[in-house]
This record gives sequence, structure tokens and C-alpha cells, in this order.
Amino acid sequence: MISKTIFKGTFLAALALFSASKSNSQSTNKGGTDFDIQLNTITTAVPFLLIAPDSRATGMGDIGVATTPDANSAHWNPAKLAFAEDAVGDPFSYSPWLRRLGINDINLVYLTGYKKLDDRSAIAGGLRYFSLGSITFTDNTGATIREFSPNEFSLDGAYSVKLSNNFSGGLGARYIYSNLTGGLTVGSVNTKPGQSFAIDIAGYYVSDEFDLGGNDATVAVGVNVSNIGAYMVYTSNYERDFLLANLILGSALNLDIDEYN
Repeated sequence: MISKTIFKGTFLAALALFSASKSNSQSTNKGGTDFDIQLNTITTAVPFLLIAPDSRATGMGDIGVATTPDANSAHWNPAKLAFAEDAVGDPFSYSPWLRRLGINDINLVYLTGYKKLDDRSAIAGGLRYFSLGSITFTDNTGATIREFSPNEFSLDGAYSVKLSNNFSGGLGARYIYSNLTGGLTVGSVNTKPGQSFAIDIAGYYVSDEFDLGGNDATVAVGVNVSNIGAYMVYTSNYERDFLLANLILGSALNLDIDEYN
């Protein structure tokens, strides 16, 4: 069984910029020859942005870029919202995270909603909140410094429009806030919450209906490039972490068996 404190401490260490430097060099000697090794470590921040927030896409293996539109489309592919059948949608989800490892206070809360402006366009907004539970910070002797509950959230907005009867485009914008240390000072380095801004660019194509085995069918293709944005800065010396820019490309064959399936 993995210790809750050890696991969460390790998770924070991977996220917080002050726990690892961007680059490190060292010299080794083999057979009387000196070798200089330059390590350029690329660190990324806010991995909670890639956690699937809805049960439908999660149940199908974290897919959603080309499936039929639903109320959670803003996360997977905002371009799909222009093809949504309902005029409005406002789902809410709560996802316990890593419960099988005995960690009971890490969770993701996701609240989103969309509204069709007309038959060809839609807007959406959302809040994603990720709590890392309670963490005990200690110094290098093991003495307790403080208790803190790290948390991260993003505020999202999206717009989708049909560019033809079969193709739509979408744009998303996102403000990201990540507070992992509560302003803790490590050595001479002051830490602070990281903040950033990112955009998504998406496209969605769905074919006209055709007959397949006596049933109506469509083929769809989707693409979404998400979290394109500025660095995250967690320290007063302005060392930077990359955002987790992500490309999703997928296709789907949709078959209407009956009105329920």
C-alpha cells in the first residue's frame, strides 16, 4: 500500500517548480576521460487539464473529439457544440481521483454549460476545480512547516460556428490558476501561485446520413489542439514550466440502431 503522505508529497514535487531545476550539468570520468553531461529537463504544469471530466468519454477510453455532440463537448472539442441538438446543456460532474490507492481527498469538480445562439452557432463556459487535499510541508530535518491544501482551477469559454452544413470550427479560451505551495519560501526562493492563459483551436466534420445495413449512419472526424498558451511561473526567480499543450485527432462511425441506441 502506498503511503498517502508519501504519494501526495511526490506528486507535489513533480508539479512544483522549486522542487526541480530546469537544467543540470555534471562531469564524470571514465577511463581517465572527462565527459560533460548536460541535462535539460522539460517540466510541465497543470496536468489536471487533461483529466477526463465526464463518464461518457471516460467509459469509452477517454475519447470524445469525434463522438456525437453532448453537453461536455467543450472539453473534448468545442467545435462540436454547433451541431448539438438541444438548445442548452449544463452538466455537473464530481470525480474522486486515485481512490484505489487509498487517497480520499483528491478530486476534480467540473461545471460547464452551453447555449445555442441559433442553428449554426453556440457558446459555452465552464469551471474546472482540482483539489489535492491536505499536504504537510516539512523542512530537510523532517520538522513540520505548515499544513496546506493545494488547489488548481480553470475558467473556460468557447465559441463554435458551422462553416458549412457538414463542418464547424471552434475556439476556446482558458484562464488557469495553480496554487501548489501557498507562498512557501524554500531557501532563498519565494514561491507563488502560477497563472496563465491558453486557447484551444478545434474542427469537426460530420457526413450526411447514409444507409448502412438498413440503419442510418454518419462518419465524423474531429481535431482539437488545446492549452496553447504562456508558461506557468511558480517562483520569484521566474523559472518557467510549459503548459500541457495537447493534440487530439480522431474519427467515428455513428450507427442509429433505434431511438434508444
